[in-house]
Amino acid sequence: MIFKDRRDAGRKLLVRLYVDRDIKKGLKKVVVVSLLRGGVVIGDVIAKGLFCKHLPLVVAKIPASFNPELAIGALCFDTVYLEKDVLRSVNIDKAAIRNQIGIARRKFSSYLKRFNLKQYIYTRNLKGKIVILVDDGIATGSTVKVAALYLRSKKLRSIYLAVPAAPSDFDTRGFDKTFILTKDPYFSAVSKFYERFPQIEDKEVVKTLNVKR
Repeated sequence: MIFKDRRDAGRKLLVRLYVDRDIKKGLKKVVVVSLLRGGVVIGDVIAKGLFCKHLPLVVAKIPASFNPELAIGALCFDTVYLEKDVLRSVNIDKAAIRNQIGIARRKFSSYLKRFNLKQYIYTRNLKGKIVILVDDGIATGSTVKVAALYLRSKKLRSIYLAVPAAPSDFDTRGFDKTFILTKDPYFSAVSKFYERFPQIEDKEVVKTLNVKR
């Protein structure tokens, strides 16, 4: 399945989510949490369609020292997730891993300041809720996995994953339900599932999230 853009993907996910029995029964308990940046556009479509609260969440990838494009894990506030399979396949010592985690923490902090996000909004809004975690696609899965780990600490009721595309072998453990529109055994990049996949600028994020949290 190819999507015109992120909003088109959001509308198609909304159709799937809207007919889910558990979501319909517990609609007043639903909160959409979207990953900055690309997930915010899709999350906006879903939250408006379900008439529910929409919260952004910053997650920072932990890059490999020898290849910034290779994620060895991700972090969200004090929660750190490392891809054990990736670490086993490359030779990275513990000191190097700590250094890369430090780089990710600095990037994470800069995003919190840029979009004025405070940790208390999750503690205040997620207890006992059905959280729909949204992103524009999954590559390694590090970001949604660490997001799920962090969100679980907020004593929510359940967590559902909603994404347009993911690898066929993506490990869905940690989620109570998954809504994945396309699973590809030859997954190479999220962008290949979109006709238009522009970089999301700060002003678009701010405009989309310009709501009371």
